[in-house]
Amino acid sequence: MSSPRRHGPPAGQRRPRARAGRGHRALTALLAAGCLGVAGWLHPHWAPALGLGDDDVPAARVLPAEAPAPAGAVPPDPAAPVPGAGEVAAAVDPALAGAPAGRRSVLVADALTGAPLLERDPDAPLVPASNQKLVTALSLLTHADPGQRLRTTVVQGREPGTVVLVAGGDTLLSPGGSDPDAVLGRAGIRTLAEATAEALAERGAAVPTGVRWDAGLFPGPALNEDWAAEDVAAGQIGPVAPMAFWSHRVPTGDGPSDERPVDAAQDVAEAFAAELAARLAADGAPAPVPEVAPGRAPEGAAELAAVESATLAEQTELMLQESDNHLAEVLARLAARAADRPASIAGGRAAAAGALEAQGIGTSGVELSDASGMSLRNRIPARALEQVVRAMVTDPTGALTPGARALPVAGGSGTLADRFDDDAERPGRGLARAKTGTLNSVVALSGHVTTDAGRLLTFSVVLNEVTDPAAARDAVDRAVAALARL
Repeated sequence: MSSPRRHGPPAGQRRPRARAGRGHRALTALLAAGCLGVAGWLHPHWAPALGLGDDDVPAARVLPAEAPAPAGAVPPDPAAPVPGAGEVAAAVDPALAGAPAGRRSVLVADALTGAPLLERDPDAPLVPASNQKLVTALSLLTHADPGQRLRTTVVQGREPGTVVLVAGGDTLLSPGGSDPDAVLGRAGIRTLAEATAEALAERGAAVPTGVRWDAGLFPGPALNEDWAAEDVAAGQIGPVAPMAFWSHRVPTGDGPSDERPVDAAQDVAEAFAAELAARLAADGAPAPVPEVAPGRAPEGAAELAAVESATLAEQTELMLQESDNHLAEVLARLAARAADRPASIAGGRAAAAGALEAQGIGTSGVELSDASGMSLRNRIPARALEQVVRAMVTDPTGALTPGARALPVAGGSGTLADRFDDDAERPGRGLARAKTGTLNSVVALSGHVTTDAGRLLTFSVVLNEVTDPAAARDAVDRAVAALARL
């Protein structure tokens, strides 16, 4: 019996020698720029946590006594040897030979030069599953500021005695107090209610009798028609709102539950109204819970209070680490808004296509249906996915670097924490970062890995018509581990 479609655990639970001269200096500068793009996210610091000693990690990736900036990472060595195509084939092909899949698209490349080292039907347009989230991350980091925070605000209402709770795209809200050290729950509705009560008191305003909520940030359908009804019913994906608790989950006393809200924005508004009444009552004013109803914020309305989310870079990391489907859909709409498009399903698709074009990534065979990878209408060849990873890895501006840094670490974090666990897979532990993807008949893994000689490689493996996902995942992990041994 095949397992239900799944992309990962719920969020929050758990890329003959030349004579020295002008051309040589230009090449050196180019390689240095590529190194700058990756210096902040390589992963030798995972070695101790995975039980690996210095003898288990190539010298190019062993941290010195005082770790260099940034982020304690050692940049890849552009002088490290590039493995030959024959070596790569001898490593990867046997590992994938037994993968139970009818179709496959595979590409391995040298990260710094882009030279392909292994191609197996790399342009086949296959279903990518959650590898689709790589395109979503690329879109957000291309169009938006990674350091941006999303504001959930309260403003004066148009009707006397009303305030309006305005959604700003933060769907990682907590019903309690704000936690400045968190990503999930950095902004709290209780904190917002307290600040609102204080602002009303300072203004000498009457106790509000009504709370309106404005969820107009995301126009158009909340539900993508390409999602399977059974996936929606199972809570794997669902209606997307611009304001929600715990990444579209119903709160419990202990935090997020597995239950999905019917109307996420309304739930936030009702919790805000209750907290506001409690706060006002604590200040000595009689305060029944205000009536809650949808309503638009008046243009130019005075802001009473606000709370801010974690940065978009932090939210992108959470989305990729936990493979959070709802968060991916939210971030796609925010990318669309940053690209001056409607923050809708169609706008998210257009923004993602624009990001691929802006980064020089070929779109032949690419079909974008959603942002999370839950739709079986998505099609992305391994070549495009590898190019997305390489763009993040080598971006000299650093704008895309958060995407490369955010990928799960093999055997160490996120959706790869429990993988790379047998003897043939262990060489990849701590040395590969990649985005997973799993549906009933799809297994995908795209990311970057450093060889034993210190060369950084980017790769994408997409398997379709899979009959045994667990066996297919093991085969892919063995292939990436074989690359780490080169």
